[in-house]
Amino acid sequence: MHGDAAEKDRRGGSARAPVPPGSTLNTAADRGGRPAVLAAGVATRPGRPAMPLAARLLLAFGLVAIIATAFVGLTLREASREIIESGFADRIDAAHAGVRQQLAWEAEALRDLLPPFCQHDTFVDKAHVELERAKGDPDAMDPTSRIALRRLVPSQAKALRLDELSLVAGNGSVLAAEDASRIGARDPRLAEAIKAPGGAPRLRPAKAGGEPSLEVHCALSRHGVTIGLVGARRIGPVLARIGDAYHVRLTAAPEGRPAPRSGEAEVVRVLDFPEIPGLDVVASVSREPLRQALARLDRSIALTGATVLAIALGIAVVLARSLSRPIAALARETREVMSGAPRRVEGRGGREIADLAAAFNATIDELAAMRKRLAATERIAARREVARQIAHEIKNPLAPIRAAVETLRRLRQREDPAFDDYFEEATSTVLNEVHRIANIVTEFTRFARLPAPNPEPVDLVAIARGVVTLHAAPAGEETGGTTGGAASPRVELVAEPIPKVSADRDQLIQVLTNLVQNGLEAAGAVRRDPRVSVTIGPLPNDRVRIVVRDNGPGVAEDMVPRLFEPYATSKEKGTGLGLAIAQRIVFEHGGEIGYRKAQKGGAVFEIWLPVGGPPLLEKPPGDTTVRPRAPDVP
Repeated sequence: MHGDAAEKDRRGGSARAPVPPGSTLNTAADRGGRPAVLAAGVATRPGRPAMPLAARLLLAFGLVAIIATAFVGLTLREASREIIESGFADRIDAAHAGVRQQLAWEAEALRDLLPPFCQHDTFVDKAHVELERAKGDPDAMDPTSRIALRRLVPSQAKALRLDELSLVAGNGSVLAAEDASRIGARDPRLAEAIKAPGGAPRLRPAKAGGEPSLEVHCALSRHGVTIGLVGARRIGPVLARIGDAYHVRLTAAPEGRPAPRSGEAEVVRVLDFPEIPGLDVVASVSREPLRQALARLDRSIALTGATVLAIALGIAVVLARSLSRPIAALARETREVMSGAPRRVEGRGGREIADLAAAFNATIDELAAMRKRLAATERIAARREVARQIAHEIKNPLAPIRAAVETLRRLRQREDPAFDDYFEEATSTVLNEVHRIANIVTEFTRFARLPAPNPEPVDLVAIARGVVTLHAAPAGEETGGTTGGAASPRVELVAEPIPKVSADRDQLIQVLTNLVQNGLEAAGAVRRDPRVSVTIGPLPNDRVRIVVRDNGPGVAEDMVPRLFEPYATSKEKGTGLGLAIAQRIVFEHGGEIGYRKAQKGGAVFEIWLPVGGPPLLEKPPGDTTVRPRAPDVP
């Protein structure tokens, strides 16, 4: 059964046995003396694991919540800043309008405040008379009159709500004032002021450390003597009163200094007043309320963002569960169907899932039908090929049988005395050739009637250990192919932890037994120390591998292309069906088998199997009755 390995004629070769279309056998270099992994059907390099749906939804909802909150928050923050900034401008504009209105009223009130005193007021007339008696010299005035004037002017200033009121002689000497310290002083500016015609108030710039004022005057000139009243009302209180009303700090711009500019601490604007030429007022508003408002807004946005993020994550968790559970259930049912569970999958959780399940069921039905048609086609083709090969094999023993029978008939017709002597030889020849034909038919029947796998969870390492233990006996007892005096074969097992595999135990034992026996026979034919090693380990994507290596000469290059074909053998007594049966068993388990020459000599057969077992059953989905496969009888 195992003669197809062509063990006796192995002379090394790196070619590889053909595999079915769609499969890939990747050969990796040996590492540390251990067999390389031959991964069929998939790439040997594992890819990055995909992110779970729940994690994707959490990430997506979290990003949406953060981006939306940030966008809305920044937009709201900028809009709030603009609104507050515009509020500052509105307050400054309102304060400007209020100051203009108040100063206009003040100027109008001051225009007509002092002229009546110079025209017909008694204390001005009396002061003029006294000055006229003193011939215009203030120092020569009557002391009693000067004392009376000093008392009268402050009371008049208070009654007129003037911050400053001075009774001035024509030479600028201050005869009386609300500020006693100024009495007796000579001020040329005041002398010039009372000489000018009266009218609208004019701006008196601020002195060092002082503040600007609106100044008005009137004068009385008779008999060459001039006396006048000069009054002033400070602008500062007006600015303070209007500024407090609008929460704007208003200060008169110092004369000759550059106007201040807005900064991070406050908003600054210089206001001009056409009604009072030369008056510039600096309006400033602190940005501290803006900073505090933005800080409160930032805290509110952060709290709102955290709340929205928590709500979004909660919705994502609920949505992920509602979406992932039906998908996970569908995936589980799909794996069960692919591993051999004969039932239809059900889609729960939405119309899309139901459509997916329906499409999967239809695909499984079509695949099952296609597999049946393909299996039938393959069986027909295999029968034709095997029938051709059987016909060729049977022709060889038929020739001596026919010759023996014809010789017996001739001798019998001639009543030749040699008939009795030849009868024993002829019948022995016929029986031997008939036995040979029977062996050929038996092997073909075993190949044709190989049942479908009956998968169940099995311990692949335990199965391999049993096969290795069976073939690790002395050469004369078990191997049969070694000569007397040869060393006992050494069969080793190297196994890594792997999960249980869904497979047919008996068929896997048959495959491993075939490969181990072939390796021992091939190595024992040329070496006194035949050795076979079996390595078992895991592969990515829920697969396991089996590597069987021997230290023989390897498969001859001319045999490699036909290594797994039925009746392809170089053994004298082999039928060439052993590896063909092994390949069929591996394929029906959903795996692959391949051959390569080891770097240091010998043959390496590598098998990978899916942990879940055969991917598709030959019965259609929904049929829960397991029907045995009909034997292929030639």
